[in-house]
This record gives sequence, C-alpha cells and structure tokens, in this order.
Amino acid sequence: MNNSIFNSKLPNLKHLNYLLALDKHQHFNKAAQACFVSQSTLSSAILKLEEQLSCQLLERDHKSFIFTSHGKQVVALAKQLLLSANELMAFAKQQGAYDSGSLRLGCIPTIAPFLLTDLVQLCQQQLPKLELYLCEDTTENLMEQLEQGEIDCAILAFPIPKHNFSAQLLGKDHFFIAGEKSLIKSLEHSFDYSNLPAKSIFLLNKEHCLTEHAVSACQLADTSRINSFSASSLATLVQMTSFHHGVTFLPKMAIDKGIGQFEGLTISEIQGDVYREIGMIWRKRSMREQTFLALGDLVSSLLEK
Repeated sequence: MNNSIFNSKLPNLKHLNYLLALDKHQHFNKAAQACFVSQSTLSSAILKLEEQLSCQLLERDHKSFIFTSHGKQVVALAKQLLLSANELMAFAKQQGAYDSGSLRLGCIPTIAPFLLTDLVQLCQQQLPKLELYLCEDTTENLMEQLEQGEIDCAILAFPIPKHNFSAQLLGKDHFFIAGEKSLIKSLEHSFDYSNLPAKSIFLLNKEHCLTEHAVSACQLADTSRINSFSASSLATLVQMTSFHHGVTFLPKMAIDKGIGQFEGLTISEIQGDVYREIGMIWRKRSMREQTFLALGDLVSSLLEK
C-alpha cells in the first residue's frame, strides 16, 4: 500500500482555524484578535498554509486582500475538517459512554421557555453525566449555527426548510384557541373564523415559525381577520390579545405553563387534530447520534404528558 499521503506534511489545525477567522472577519487584525494572536502570527500562518498546500489562498495588495476561488474552496473544506476534529475530540472524551460529556442544544423561542426547564431536570435524573448548554434562537439561525458547528443539535418545530441534517420526530404539540370569552363561545359549534370580527386574530411576527404552523394547521385562510400587529414573543402576544379582546392560537406546552390563563383568556380545544410536530436535527457526520437519540427520548416523554 502506498502510504505517501500519510508521510506528507499535513496542515496545522490551528492554522486552518486562523484561515476560517480571516474568512469570517475579512480583516487580518480583527481575525487575529478573535484568535487571541498577533496579526503577524496569523499572517505567517496563512503564508505557511499556502506553502504547504501549494496554492494561493489570498490575492493581496498593501491595504487589502480577497480570497481566490481556490482559497474559498479550501475554506469550505477546512470547515468540514475542523468540525470532524471537534467531533472526534467530543467522542473521545465520552470514552464510549454516550450519556456523558457536554452537549450544546439549540431550541426555538416558542419551545424553549416551556420545555427546557423540565428537560434539564429530567436530564439531571436520567442522564446525570451529560452537561447541557442551551441556546435559544430562531429556526434559521439555529440551522446556520448547527451547520457551522456552533451547536450540536437543535429542537425545532417541523416541517423546516430544506436541509441536509439528520432528523428525528419527537412528538406533537397541539394548538388551542385562546381569547375573549364571547369570541371563543361563538366558535363552539363551528370553527368558522369568518364569524370573528375583522383584525381580531393576533399572531407572532413571521420570524417565528409558530405563526406559519398555526395558520396552516388551523386553515386560517381569511387574512382579513388577522390584526396587522405582530408580537415578538408569546408573552407579548397574550398580553395584546387580552388588551384588545381578540383571539390567538397557543401551543399546549405553553398553556401547560400558564400562558394565557394568567392573562384571563378563555382557552378552548380546536376541533380536529390540530398540532405542530416537534423534532430534533443534527449533523449527519456527527459521531454522537446515540446521545442525541437518548436526549430525544426524554423530550418525547415530556411531550406525551
């Protein structure tokens, strides 16, 4: 077998990290500060990489630079290599125990406040050696962070935009309608939203996927009933719904934590099986799938309550 490839001088992972920092900041000094090294150290590392790889990564003049087309491809490959290296280290630290080590878990804002407290407590009981680090953000941002290796997995509401992650459905979260008592009563026998006054339905703003899921699941086709005001959180949403004597849609996990009830809203089940699906995603190349599935089982048990 020809082992020449293993005898060649491989690039330093730290130097590849400098390259990624330069790609991110597009400025030598800012990249050096982000890596906690001097600018000369970072510049020398990039030159060393170009020498080792036998290709030009940057086109330079005395004040600026741009990445060459080849350099951009090296950056993309370096990202994958560093992700794999980090996965290797995390896997090795587990020493074969899937339920140990640290795990960076992302979660969307319409799930995190109502699920994660119970999940952390259950995890401490069932997976006591696993250290959870939590991150709350929108679906789009979490998917980007997952792709970049900034988090290990994420709990989201399905369906999600086209992606290249592994995914596991964890359970259902049913929708309820909440609002002014007389309006809820008018929907008792037939959930015909055309019976509601114009602009009486309040929703979250569009960056929250809950709005899209609620509109789709509840078949809310008549947009004239939707108020132009859109809330940035469920807490604000129920406050505005209460103040303006309107109606809104709330997921069961939020209602179970008292959302809507404390504001005096009347809450009613919606006719039919109306819900959003909750699932988990992670990078396909991850070596920690067993850990993610074990955590997912805990989430599923909470959703079944």
